[in-house]
Amino acid sequence: MFISVGYFPDRVVSAARYILFLAGVLAVFSLILLIQAILKNFPEKIVWVRAPKAFFITVVLTVIYALSLAFLGFFLSSGLYLVSLGWGLGFKKPLWLTVGSSVLLGFVYLVFVRFLSVPVPTGIWGG
Repeated sequence: MFISVGYFPDRVVSAARYILFLAGVLAVFSLILLIQAILKNFPEKIVWVRAPKAFFITVVLTVIYALSLAFLGFFLSSGLYLVSLGWGLGFKKPLWLTVGSSVLLGFVYLVFVRFLSVPVPTGIWGG
C-alpha cells in the first residue's frame, strides 16, 4: 500500500494520506501483536492461521490479481479474481459465483465509474 500511494495523482493527496495512515496503523498494531507473541511464554501453541490452505490461496490469488491489474484492467482482473477466489475457498456453484461477481462489478461500475467518474485501470482493453 505504501508503494501504490506514491503513484496516486496530485489531486487525491488527502486520500493518499488517509491510506498511508491506515497502513501505518495496521503496521503498528501488527508489530505490537508480533512482539507480544514473542515476549510471552504461552503454554499453548498460538495458531496464527486457522485455515492455512484458504489463507495461502487468498494470498497467492491476491498477488496475481495485483500484478494483473495493469495488463488485464480492473474489471477483467476483478472478475477473474472474485470467481477464482470464491472457487478456491469452497464455493462450487459456478452460476452463483459468476452472477455474484457480475452483480458486484456492475455495482462498482455504476457507482464509481459512471456516477463518481473514478478512473480505473483499463489494461489491454483501454487502448
